[in-house]
Amino acid sequence: MTIPSLTPMRRVGSGWISTYVIAGFGMQIALQSPSTFVMPQQIADIDPTGKVGGYAWVSVMGAVAGLVAGPLFGALSDRTGSRFGRRRPWIVGGALTCAAAFLFLAVQQSVVGVAIGALLLSIAMSVLGAGYNTIVPDQVPVAQRGLVLGWAAVPQAAGLISGGLLLALASGPSKGYLLMAAVLVLVIPFVAVTTDQQLPEEQRLPFSLKTFLAGYRIDPRRHPDYAWALATRFLMGLGYGIGTLYIPYFLQDVVGHPDDLLIVVAINGTSVVALAVVSGWLSDRIGRRRILVCVGSAIMAAAAIMLALSPTWTMTIVTAVVLGVGYGIYIGVDGALITQVLPAASDQGRDLAIAGLMGSLPYVIVPAVASLIISNLGGYSGLYLASALISLLGAVLIWRIKSVP
Repeated sequence: MTIPSLTPMRRVGSGWISTYVIAGFGMQIALQSPSTFVMPQQIADIDPTGKVGGYAWVSVMGAVAGLVAGPLFGALSDRTGSRFGRRRPWIVGGALTCAAAFLFLAVQQSVVGVAIGALLLSIAMSVLGAGYNTIVPDQVPVAQRGLVLGWAAVPQAAGLISGGLLLALASGPSKGYLLMAAVLVLVIPFVAVTTDQQLPEEQRLPFSLKTFLAGYRIDPRRHPDYAWALATRFLMGLGYGIGTLYIPYFLQDVVGHPDDLLIVVAINGTSVVALAVVSGWLSDRIGRRRILVCVGSAIMAAAAIMLALSPTWTMTIVTAVVLGVGYGIYIGVDGALITQVLPAASDQGRDLAIAGLMGSLPYVIVPAVASLIISNLGGYSGLYLASALISLLGAVLIWRIKSVP
């Protein structure tokens, strides 16, 4: 049995887009902020001498859970026949389970407890993502996806800054987790205003573990454009991660501005936000996405080369802007491009989740790669040159995609 084309033709309105972006802020703040601001403090309070190893272990627990949970819940959402629709039950259920995970984390007094909480939170975020991330190809026509996903990139880029500002109001990890749970109410307006049609019974494919596991094996011969899009996304995440992860140590060890990290992050994030929406809108207007991905990749590479050749405070500020511009152009188009190369309408949730893994997996390997480069291959200059080369490779590979202009 095959599912007929479910590609939407009717454009979504400004109200739909606005509430979708607001829901994205709730999701991204809750996703990004705890691991950056709350968990490190909580682990340091529990075990001051072993905090580095403890935090690494907690981070791995959360990352490993997402490898399975994301595609699994995405595949299940594809087959959901609820009278409330395919995606809305997962958005609501994910928000509620995320809130429960935050409540669990708020009362933990051991590193093991925090690790279990991180595992539960990662699973809960996968439930939420199974509904939120997949609803765009369900409801937004191809010619409008650049604009919609460009706006959706705003909370992705600004979520960490927004979360940091919010958490400044909380004193201690417990209150921070409670605040993160409260932020999830931002998904409610979107769930309330969007219509999510019930999937007819005759169009519901049965879940097969064999088929699900086969989804992890990407066949470049059958779906070459999907494979090249995943490869490009992985490389772009790796290049951007290598170029940004060690900025705190770069500021401390090279340019002598250890207390100015927030300035750099804010400048970079503002540049990303400013270009993401424009890039997505422009890709819809000109009907071309690959050229914008290529331009964004090239600008990111230029920023990394500039910093490698001139590792100064002034150049750090300049490259924060340039890197943000390049990444903003890329991220504003990449999501729309991915939705156009998915192998099958029947498994959009699973395939989008796997595409999401290609954006997050680089950050699992970046610490090891970056440490090796800094120690043995030219220090921070070598690190940023490596970032440039990887980004340029992404710019080249995007042209292997043939079905998207």
